Amino acid sequence: MASISHVAWIGRLTGPKGEIAYRIITEVAPHFPAITFAIVGGPLSERFSTVVGDNVVLSDFVEDVNQQFRQSDLVIGAGRVALEAMAFGLPVIAVGEACYVGAIDDETIDEAKATNFGDCAEPQAWQASRLIDDITQLISGAELPLDKYTDYLADYRLSRVAPQVMHCYERAVIRAALSRFAEIPVLTYHRVLPEAPQGSRFNVYVTIDELEQQLIQLKRRGFQFVTFKDIAQGMKPTKPIILTFDDGYEDNYLHLLPLLKKHNAKAVIFVLADDALTSNRWDIELGELEAALMSSEQIDECHLSGHVEIASHGLSHRRLTTLTDDELAFEMSASKQRLEALINDEVVSFAYPYGDCDQRESEAVAAAGYRFGVATISGPVKMADNLMWIRRITMFPKTDGFKFWKKTSGWYLRYCKFKGKDFVNVSSGS
Repeated sequence: MASISHVAWIGRLTGPKGEIAYRIITEVAPHFPAITFAIVGGPLSERFSTVVGDNVVLSDFVEDVNQQFRQSDLVIGAGRVALEAMAFGLPVIAVGEACYVGAIDDETIDEAKATNFGDCAEPQAWQASRLIDDITQLISGAELPLDKYTDYLADYRLSRVAPQVMHCYERAVIRAALSRFAEIPVLTYHRVLPEAPQGSRFNVYVTIDELEQQLIQLKRRGFQFVTFKDIAQGMKPTKPIILTFDDGYEDNYLHLLPLLKKHNAKAVIFVLADDALTSNRWDIELGELEAALMSSEQIDECHLSGHVEIASHGLSHRRLTTLTDDELAFEMSASKQRLEALINDEVVSFAYPYGDCDQRESEAVAAAGYRFGVATISGPVKMADNLMWIRRITMFPKTDGFKFWKKTSGWYLRYCKFKGKDFVNVSSGS
């Protein structure tokens, strides 16, 4: 470490920050008569001017803070001051309104980031002797890893921070739009077929006629067909319903898309991003009928129609809870990236295969940049309570008349919760 002859502290001289400056002037500076301590900030007051020693220089607010950094061999500070000093490659001792962190190195950087370099934490008293000891060690030749400061600052780059800020803003807008609704019907479908297939084990289908009658009824009742992307983009619906279709079957392209166009409706299709997967092999292994999945061209055509939000269902329909942390992170990010490259648009929602998820999985969905994580029969009743764990209502064949009205009533989930129905995790071919 180069010799230290000029130490800077920069901040306001009121409140808790002012108390730090006062302690540096009265308790720390007297121990180092050969070092100049520059106290830069304001407003200046007699309280400070009457206690400064010969090696303390008081300056009011200055326009060129960078000049103060250039003149300094060591900076004491928190928050933005610490970050800017590190950007100059200066050794930093972090002490803020809440706590004392110390000289920034590999051992202290995590605490520094967690507390905004001492400004944000449960207030903790600190002894001036700690600061005196840290300065003494640096004077005596202790080295700080200044060459690593650039890496430490990576988390604060605009390219990283700006998207996170925007996501926070978007989540607030989304929650504001959704919090008005005690329930929003989110319906789970899979296949759409001309007629009932013979030998289906899981009955994950509706017929074209059944779905068309449901669309007609929903429109008659004044529902707005919306997608998760609509909500992410700021839509504020008055009576929303979200139709979701899992797995991306080819019959969604052949039969669902024409119905959506005919009735000016919208739906979300959760597709698998592994284009080598051409059929529902995860269900075939369990005795279900084989069914083709959409091709990449068909997926893109659905997207371009304006009636379909293309969303992720993972890469190849794996149970996420059985994956390692690294496998899970890859499943989230790779499926998102591949689909976004295919449709040349952002993918904002993810549906957990089999509805199989827990806190680790929902955190992984959020970490990958999705705005919505969609389950099956787990999650809170109110969508706004947990956007990473959205509960849906499963639709089966012959759900018509009163049964369909009840499932889309807007009080169905509360009814199920009261009855203890569908409020446990179960496995299915979802």
